[in-house]
Amino acid sequence: MSNKNTSQNHVVRASKNRPIPIIDPNTRPSIIGEGSVAILSQTGDAQLGARTKKSTSYRLQELTSSSTTPPETVITHGHSQPTKNISQAWKANVYAQPYIPLALSAINLSHATIVPSAPLSSIDFHDYVSSFAGRRYLMPHIPLEILNPANLPSQPALLLDTRIYESFFVRALTSELEAEATTTSSYNLYQVPLQHKNPQEPIYELRVPGLREDRPRLDLGDTVELRQLRIDVSTGRPYGMEQWLVPGGGNDRGYSAPGFTGMQYNATVWGLDRNKEQLLLRIDGCVDEGLIFNVIFRVQRRRVEPFQRAIADAGDQLCLKNAEQLDLATSEGKGKNRTDYIGGHVPSKPEYDLSGELFGDENKIKEFSMQSTWMRRMLFPDETDGVNQQGLPKGVFTQKFYDENLNYEQQASIRFSFSLSKAVASTLRITEPATGYFTRIPLQKAIDSIQHQNYGTVPFLISGPPGTGKTKTIVETALQLIYHTHPGRKNILLCAPSDPAADILALRVKPHVPYEDLFRLNSSSRSFAEVPGELLPYCHTTDNLFSLPEFPKLMAYRIVVTTCRDAGILVQARVTNRDLFSLESGITTALYPGSQIDNSKIPLHWNALLIDEAAQATEPEACVPLTVVTPPSTHNTNSVLVVMAGDQCQLGPRIFSPDSPLETSLFERLFSRPLYSAHPLSRRHLARHPQSNPPIPTIRPPFATLFKNYRSHRAILAVPSALFYHDTLTAYAAPAPALASWPGWRGRRWPVLFVSNPSPDERTPHAHGWYNAGEAALACALAASFAAHGVPQRDICIMSPFRAQVQRLRHTLRAATPAPLRDVSVGPTEAFQGLESRVVILCTTRARARFLPEDAAQRAGVVGEPKRLNVALTRAREGLVVLGNAELLCADERWRVFVAFCRRHGLWEGEGGVGDGEATPAYVSSLERGLVWKERVDGEGGGGRGGGMREEEAMWVSGHAAEEALREE
Repeated sequence: MSNKNTSQNHVVRASKNRPIPIIDPNTRPSIIGEGSVAILSQTGDAQLGARTKKSTSYRLQELTSSSTTPPETVITHGHSQPTKNISQAWKANVYAQPYIPLALSAINLSHATIVPSAPLSSIDFHDYVSSFAGRRYLMPHIPLEILNPANLPSQPALLLDTRIYESFFVRALTSELEAEATTTSSYNLYQVPLQHKNPQEPIYELRVPGLREDRPRLDLGDTVELRQLRIDVSTGRPYGMEQWLVPGGGNDRGYSAPGFTGMQYNATVWGLDRNKEQLLLRIDGCVDEGLIFNVIFRVQRRRVEPFQRAIADAGDQLCLKNAEQLDLATSEGKGKNRTDYIGGHVPSKPEYDLSGELFGDENKIKEFSMQSTWMRRMLFPDETDGVNQQGLPKGVFTQKFYDENLNYEQQASIRFSFSLSKAVASTLRITEPATGYFTRIPLQKAIDSIQHQNYGTVPFLISGPPGTGKTKTIVETALQLIYHTHPGRKNILLCAPSDPAADILALRVKPHVPYEDLFRLNSSSRSFAEVPGELLPYCHTTDNLFSLPEFPKLMAYRIVVTTCRDAGILVQARVTNRDLFSLESGITTALYPGSQIDNSKIPLHWNALLIDEAAQATEPEACVPLTVVTPPSTHNTNSVLVVMAGDQCQLGPRIFSPDSPLETSLFERLFSRPLYSAHPLSRRHLARHPQSNPPIPTIRPPFATLFKNYRSHRAILAVPSALFYHDTLTAYAAPAPALASWPGWRGRRWPVLFVSNPSPDERTPHAHGWYNAGEAALACALAASFAAHGVPQRDICIMSPFRAQVQRLRHTLRAATPAPLRDVSVGPTEAFQGLESRVVILCTTRARARFLPEDAAQRAGVVGEPKRLNVALTRAREGLVVLGNAELLCADERWRVFVAFCRRHGLWEGEGGVGDGEATPAYVSSLERGLVWKERVDGEGGGGRGGGMREEEAMWVSGHAAEEALREE
């Protein structure tokens, strides 16, 4: 395999100069852009000179029309016009991007000479494929079209359907790219310095605020646009821009901007340190006229290409148009082997009627059916794909597990998620523990599935709230599939949506497999510093970048761990099930002409796909590994197993476009289909009918539901269980007596505390976001108190939904006296999904209710965001402290339940602790009733208000003892 490294530099002349919308230098622009209208204020910019005396860094974008300064003048195409009734329609928008001096923003719209830089080395897939296969036996990939909003139909489809699958998600991806481009441009930097680290090399250093939180998202090999400025040393501003921008000035005459050198360097990201928020950029041909630049960030379209290719592939199969089948279904393909068409020729497509149905010879249609059926069952399974269970299976069987700490639910899920032969199943024996209905039913289904292999060819879904062991279950499933299924070599693709989640999978698998069986596949755009050191031996590198091993070595790995997106590397390397099958069948046919070869006997390389944290992947993202394992049309639909694990009640995919279908993951969409949601063993049904047995016959559930939480104290889980999981969670975490003695707990001294915070929220000077100084100081004081009580700093987490508050917290912690709290983990709420900490301090930050509508429009904060709230409340193992304004939070029904829970039991510090502590019975969980009941039975009473149990607590404990007794029988 070889790598591409194009080092040549060439200069490309950009488009012709165009006038920039101009304004008087003493006015403030609100929208600056080609063909746009700028709404101005006559208040001037007296402080601009003082603010730019030094090389000031602006991380700003043009203001929207909802600027905080009311408009009085409109400038369009360089001519000022008085406004008419604009002020009546004007409304302040607290999320409007802040002001940028026109002298800086105009430079980004000026024509430029573009100087490219050498790209980073990457995998040459043509050379890689040529190392083990020629072109004759692998049909070339269809080139991808550039996603362009102008090419989309005017009316979007409202419902997802098999016939419009590709077009539906092409529209969604295109809208997402537009929204991401808008968001990414808001991270542009203005008038920032670069440092030349080594005069002998063209490597420069740039600090990028927000890089730690992927704002903007940057990887190795990305391109960053740099526009070099000429700075007037006397003013600290770009030279001569005020005169150039006035009406009739140089801009109107088509002259180049004097404050701009005219050079745009397309720099290559050569290295990055997210913790320090620093980039290393390669800039070829840079002329040292002062290293002050405007920095422009663009969306890297290569990131979306695997998704685009995957949905095109899936859409072809769903619509029965896949090129692999065309040679079988058309007259050109009759009697010919498919390898006759390798080399670029694609037979004419079969005909379709207006409804999208294929018509013609029934034999042709039959040839099309098998492969499309597999993909349809993976993406659109319905109840007809399930198999009825006619009777109850045995309740005794056994099996050896790699993880001896697996609970019964997890063991049942593993057995149920894949098929074993009767010969192997007959050797297994394990005694069912007497834990009641919640585990008996999964066990019965599991054994029946093992013996008869009959839960259907559909995705098997493992749903589990935080701390129930979803990752542990996925890892054990992989190990069982590899080493304890029926005879035959097995190869598994193990995926997760993010690199850290994939690293966790690899780390969990590593102790149980030989070194030569595990491969952690990384993109060449990932830096070494981001990979745990113990995983580096399981990765492959070429030229100091992550890469693919040679083909024979890649094929020898039993478990390949990667992200869903990076599974596209396997697609481009042509090591999918269909490509490998085509290669083997084509070569075999060529070697033995005239022989009758049964292609269905050719074993598939990939036997299973397991996706952890599947609820965090967009559907196009999940389709990428699906296209890797898709079986060819000659094989049975049950030849490849697909298992997904996740929690659809927590934060889903991170996207930029509001109300996008990409918000709903494939995992969540599948769980909403009747095959899963309407089943008698679904979590919703169990909550409504906890002691009812499902009717027989019934469809075998192609899912497993985990209930036992081993992470958190039951007081921490009480409210999330009621709000998000239909009151089905049970707590099995070990007690934490050390933290129980922390003096800050109140009331019953359960490890949950609401701290009333009256301090106001504030907007940062340059509109980076919202912060709350009083809340930050209070959170840091609480962290110091926990640390003084013996909790290691690394076991304390402080989170906030607002980025500016996160920055404020970090600064406050680092400056803490007498000793800085440098090891306390601080970050936005989203960053902690999938993680846990002994102590969590949640800063809600928002204090003024009048800004809640803007928060809702921006999907910001924790009010009106149930999934973000669920993540925030379920990260803590031993202690949860929430800081906020109770009156404001109670505008959200879910927050009202949490606040009432804290008031009922005196878990309160500050004002407002006395109030409505009641809640409807639907929101009083069995965990809460159990805590009260246990104190009553044990005579411990807690602190409470008065130290005893009130009469109305009988409502909560009524029937709880009987419920617990039933679960133990």
